Amino acid sequence: MKLLLDRNITLANDLEVIKLVYGSENHELRASEIAEYMSLTHHGPINLQVSRFSKRVIQKTGVQPPLRKNGTPRWWHVPFLGYEEGNRFPWIMRPQLVIGYEKAFGESDEALLYQEELERESAELTEGAMVRISVNRYERNRKAKNKCIEHYGSSCCICGFDFGKRYGPIGDGRIHVHHLVPLTNIQKEYVIDPIKDLRPVCPNCHLIIHSKKEPFTIEELKEMLRGSATTHNNGFQPEGRG
Repeated sequence: MKLLLDRNITLANDLEVIKLVYGSENHELRASEIAEYMSLTHHGPINLQVSRFSKRVIQKTGVQPPLRKNGTPRWWHVPFLGYEEGNRFPWIMRPQLVIGYEKAFGESDEALLYQEELERESAELTEGAMVRISVNRYERNRKAKNKCIEHYGSSCCICGFDFGKRYGPIGDGRIHVHHLVPLTNIQKEYVIDPIKDLRPVCPNCHLIIHSKKEPFTIEELKEMLRGSATTHNNGFQPEGRG
């Protein structure tokens, strides 16, 4: 947090890059995507900028920078983690940086992780089988969520978890609602059908759905659970039995 607020360390353009990565799905972006957002024709300047920011961080803290196998510093690895994806290399903001950013600027990781943006009441709600509610990419509509739960119930449609059954009355009706098409992919105001476009999911399943940039589908998660159950059940013997 202190490093982010120190204008000798984190310059305005550094903060712009960090904010872009923080605001992306799973805090994940490629350098080429950052360059596109910033109207640059190539990602080279982004790599250079991140390297300079990282060097200032290391100089200030005295921490050993991450090293390559040949012993040279891997400067982008100071603020980010990453993974290979074909010939592309997405950056993922380090958890420590996520926490520092939230402390410095008051944002919420949970809101972005589950995409539960600002909820609002909408007057555009028709009655009948086809319920349509207008929202934009930065908003969640509480009526849409309620209509989804009213139709599907408040049990997770993937694992079946029910807060009411587990915690009693205080948990009745509590559940996350998942957009089958992420709001971040729509990027414009659109009309949502709570029955067609939304599903109730528990926080655990919702976390896994959004654990990669292209979210898992509900069927993919169900298949994971079936595979996990098979793995754990095969050959399992309770303790104390032969």
